[in-house]
Amino acid sequence: MNASAAAVGSPEPPIVSFRGISKSFGAVRALRDVSFELQAGEVHALLGQNGAGKSTLIKILAGVLARDGGTISVDGRDVDYRTPSGARSAGISVVYQELSLVPSMTVADNLFLNREPRRFGIARRGEIHQSAKRFLDEHGFHLDPKAIVGDLPFAYRQLTEIAKALLGDVRILVLDEPTSSLSGGEEAILFKAVEEVTRRGVGVIYVTHRLGEVFRLAQRVTVLRDGQNAATFLTKDSSIASLVSAILGPAASARPAQTTVPRPVAGEPGPAVVQLTDVRNDRLKGLSLSLRAGEVVGLAGMIGSGRTEILETVFGLRRAGSGEYRLRGKPVVLGSSIDAIRHGIALVPEDRHLQGLVLDHSIERNIAMPRLKQLTHFGILNRDASSRRARDAVDDLSIKTPGIRVPVRGLSGGNQQKVVFGKWRDPTPAILLLDEPTVGVDVGARGQIYDLIRRAASQGSAVLVVSSDLGELAMLCDRVAIVVDGQIRSEFERAAIESEEHLHQLVQEAQG
Repeated sequence: MNASAAAVGSPEPPIVSFRGISKSFGAVRALRDVSFELQAGEVHALLGQNGAGKSTLIKILAGVLARDGGTISVDGRDVDYRTPSGARSAGISVVYQELSLVPSMTVADNLFLNREPRRFGIARRGEIHQSAKRFLDEHGFHLDPKAIVGDLPFAYRQLTEIAKALLGDVRILVLDEPTSSLSGGEEAILFKAVEEVTRRGVGVIYVTHRLGEVFRLAQRVTVLRDGQNAATFLTKDSSIASLVSAILGPAASARPAQTTVPRPVAGEPGPAVVQLTDVRNDRLKGLSLSLRAGEVVGLAGMIGSGRTEILETVFGLRRAGSGEYRLRGKPVVLGSSIDAIRHGIALVPEDRHLQGLVLDHSIERNIAMPRLKQLTHFGILNRDASSRRARDAVDDLSIKTPGIRVPVRGLSGGNQQKVVFGKWRDPTPAILLLDEPTVGVDVGARGQIYDLIRRAASQGSAVLVVSSDLGELAMLCDRVAIVVDGQIRSEFERAAIESEEHLHQLVQEAQG
């Protein structure tokens, strides 16, 4: 029996234990009497909606935040570190969603950044690469230490980050939403790394919104709700339904475990709104695709397959070097996103923080951005019209906020994403492009976003969705196209996709 399998129920004390942890930010109680423990070699999943307290608990463990009350023990001994370096000295390392690597440097240089072996103050390049290769080989990481990080697929950049986190005497590894930007078979690379890490006795706290991963990797799962312990399960004794019920609380009874999305009324979708024929540019290699009014089309594929580049081409961020691009049957050349917006095309980008929102601006200002020309007169913003537009979006999309002039930085991930949708709500776009629309969004908000997508389709929008969550595509879309190397390799109607597992298989088959 390997270490991870034996971890639960072990007579040994946990390698880390929280008891009665509390934390407040002013009048807001983020954590109330939270307890949690992790055994050596165990994967313990940590679940909860955005705002449930997961991030606060992890930041306390990492030494980024100081707790107000409670105790933390490592290997049975109480510890009282209050800094990240103190956490590291206690054997705790965290890999956050935002990677901390330097893209222009090699894997080896990133691993040993600020801790390079030196002689007379000069970094010893050969020794750095030798040490990196030895460490990577010993820990089962299939990485070239001389590879430039920026040239690696995202999955391998993430492996580099995990390897960097494990340098030194690390006993506890925290992974924060590690698969949020991975797709298809690339998840298997990460899962294999996690299994190798736990086999060596490292305990892993695994934070995720993807419930299927819990059953694949974790031995136990703890759910936080409203800053408190909601439940702790042995994974083998739980189910999707029990996890969703614990995450949502009393509201769970109002929503099925696997969110079902209303299908459109009987009848065919409308006419083609977008037609791309043999389109080529720096990333697309003879792409042909059509979108019809009132349908949701999904793009599945591996990272780097060209899915995002398809959206960028439709939105005018990439020029079609050759081939034909038609909107409503007429050839067009989009020189910019401004041209796309004029044609009724909207984009919800993958990274809402960098591309979708200005975090320090208010909800009102963010929602006004695509319509500034209509909302200004001689350069002066019509505040009444802008405020009315924002209030209508907040009410219609159920954005949880004390007011429309609150900076979006302070909102949960799900509510931030609703603000991005709110930018394009009025008028209804002819074409709605969505790039990973539910990444970092909790279970409850995810169902609301599905409802928004289906509502847009029912109002006549042609919707094109990129998602690494194949279960999401199988459930949501009328058609799913599989993208390989800048081309659509195959396409399937909803009725031909039997399950998420079947779609995984279809994606894998398309690679060959």
